[in-house]
Amino acid sequence: MRCSRCGGEIPPGLSRCPHCGASVQYGGNTEFFGRASSSNLRFWDIFSDVFRRHSKEEGERLFMAGTAATTPPESEMIRQWTKPWVFAWVAVIGVVLSLALYLMSKYIISYAGFMLLGPFVVPLAALMFYWEMNIPRNIPLYEVLLTFLAGGVISLFISMILFQVIPMENASFAAFCEEPGKLLALAIFLRKPKKRYILNGVLIGGAVGAGFSAIESAGYALQSLAAFGSAWESVTMRGILAPGGHVVWAAIEGAALAMVKGPEPLKVSHFANLNFLKYFACSVALHFVWNSEFSIAAIPVFGDVKYLILTVAAWGILFYQMNQGIRQVVAAVRRGGGAPPAYQGRQGAAPRQLLLACERGPMAGQQFPLGGGTLMLGRDPGGCQIILPAACQGVSRVHCQLEIQGGVCFLMDRGSSYGTYLEGGHRLAPGERVTLALGQVFFLGSPDNMFRLTAR
Repeated sequence: MRCSRCGGEIPPGLSRCPHCGASVQYGGNTEFFGRASSSNLRFWDIFSDVFRRHSKEEGERLFMAGTAATTPPESEMIRQWTKPWVFAWVAVIGVVLSLALYLMSKYIISYAGFMLLGPFVVPLAALMFYWEMNIPRNIPLYEVLLTFLAGGVISLFISMILFQVIPMENASFAAFCEEPGKLLALAIFLRKPKKRYILNGVLIGGAVGAGFSAIESAGYALQSLAAFGSAWESVTMRGILAPGGHVVWAAIEGAALAMVKGPEPLKVSHFANLNFLKYFACSVALHFVWNSEFSIAAIPVFGDVKYLILTVAAWGILFYQMNQGIRQVVAAVRRGGGAPPAYQGRQGAAPRQLLLACERGPMAGQQFPLGGGTLMLGRDPGGCQIILPAACQGVSRVHCQLEIQGGVCFLMDRGSSYGTYLEGGHRLAPGERVTLALGQVFFLGSPDNMFRLTAR
């Protein structure tokens, strides 16, 4: 057997790779999996492998992902995934090559190369990050690059049409043309049931946004060259600001659309979903303020504090969506039987007391200790241990049950009228029994009756 992390040979019987120390069962992602399932994932956890030494075999396995032959089943998604690192190399090498071309700018061919490569470096690095973060590994790189190029052109084309329809009071109003343009373009590539994960939406949206950003920046570079005789300032400033612009706004929109679409084909009704609309409104608002003329305070590199604040805000929203996407993958892995049923913390830590916390609904804020045996949830005081008010909408008399066995929590729908749902929109079939991970959310009938498995 070979290690999924370093490719080294693992003798039979070992639980860890003797070469790199990675867990054999989960490919070195055991702690990451635990943090995700317990809602304790930190921003740094995603980037912790950037500075680690990577073998040639790791890169080869990474770039083969996404085809019908290499897309892992749900039970294997976490084990076969490796944390992002290629994007950092793309950024560093791209910046070095762009600088080299600029230093040779006395040759017109070199300067043209700088104007072509420079605007693409940061968008491509962001695109590679999104691709590496697509834990399901179900979209091949050639499809991502096609989305980058075609999506960028299509979104620009739609935006140009909208510019003819929507009156432009000032530059801020571009948000009302460009964000719908990118949304309609990414919808073309996200429309199929195969793109069912939130992280798929981040990737597709990010690809379209990166394509739009690169093409637009190249256009501004040409404009600066014609007006001022130099494109240096335009290319460098737009490259510095690119991570807070189109590449993240479109990723937020893609994640939101994938979140409400789930495993269904894309429908017009998904665009009217309030959960989608609130994220789309955030992207439009961020873009509107970004283009506004007001400033807060001048600072080096970013030019103004405003851009730094907006970049942090946009990535805060996207990281929250990505965290939801990771937890969606965790739930899918558990349904496929590919992971331990509950996270007990670091090795050797004592098991914790399981709790059921009500996060939304008439019992919000209450916690129920879970011991052993079976507990029923519903409106029937004679047949349920966790009793919701008789007037609670969307909840059956006996709605679902929680079964605790050896510190593991199982959830089963009891034939409820309005359904028992896992986070991400999966509705349990009557009698379907799934394992709940720590931190995992489920709801009865609608998100207004939401519960989370937690521990103390």
